[in-house]
Amino acid sequence: MLPQLRRHRSSFLRTSSSMINHLLRTSLTSSCHLLLFLLIISSSFLHNDIVVAASSTIKDKQHLTAIAELKRLVPPTKQIGVSTEVDAINDDAYYARFLSVNEWDPIKTESSIRQSIEWRKRVQPHKLRPRHCPTLCRQHAWLALTTGPGSKMILNDNDEQDDATNNEKNRKQPPLDPPYNCPPLQSWRTTKHGLPITYFRCWKWKPELASAKESETHLAYHIHHLLRRVPNNRKKDVSRICVIFDMRGFETYMLPHIHKCINILRCQYPGRAGAMCFINVPIYFTTVWKIISPWLDDEIRSKVFFVERGVDDVEKAVGFLNGMKLKTGLF
Repeated sequence: MLPQLRRHRSSFLRTSSSMINHLLRTSLTSSCHLLLFLLIISSSFLHNDIVVAASSTIKDKQHLTAIAELKRLVPPTKQIGVSTEVDAINDDAYYARFLSVNEWDPIKTESSIRQSIEWRKRVQPHKLRPRHCPTLCRQHAWLALTTGPGSKMILNDNDEQDDATNNEKNRKQPPLDPPYNCPPLQSWRTTKHGLPITYFRCWKWKPELASAKESETHLAYHIHHLLRRVPNNRKKDVSRICVIFDMRGFETYMLPHIHKCINILRCQYPGRAGAMCFINVPIYFTTVWKIISPWLDDEIRSKVFFVERGVDDVEKAVGFLNGMKLKTGLF
């Protein structure tokens, strides 16, 4: 047996050596093609890893019993989208998130999960792209933070007021943002806990310019975008998101639009909020918060942070969050 293994090993080494020599003799162009092919293959594996890492292992017997009962009441449906969907509606984690905000009561959860499945069939978040919500994507109010060369450029557009002297017809149309895929040489930014970060600039947000349908589409695109940005981390369950709300320019007419945003997060994406960090809030926002707070459930409300006055920009806000112990997964 041992001589046979040695012959196989020797044959393998000869084959490997031959392949290496062939590559060394191959032109630079061919080598580049091979490298590109390997990168594509590895990207595919990485995406699958992200999906696997996003679903935590549920071990509690009471939780498993509740999930089984909810699945009996609302049987898993055929997945909406591709098989590697990051927000799968047919796995235990999906059922568990809805149960977690309903005291793990399958009867209480049944109607909400049925409604959410119908919403996903109608909106189809996995198919959304910036072109489906151009009015709001051109405002650059909701930024997907990145790291790497050029990642700070989009933050330089920081004027709180539009220049009224500019002729709109002579201004170039800004690009749609955030792009579906990460810009070249950059990577999606996260907190130290692994939560993907979106930076909301209130003074840029003009929700009244978009239709109700586009507003819903835009938020669905952003939340699904955040979920796609959850990093691959097999050692730690990360399935939550982070949004930093810069409230400069806030006006009370925005409240109905905020209510709609909260409803989508609360009803369609329970258990996804990891950190909702508010900076630069106006003095009167305490009164406004008394209006907004009842719209939130306890699960989301516990993830809201109002920072001190010294934390007045996005970098300081990220540093503030990095110093906190944040919940990253379902449990």
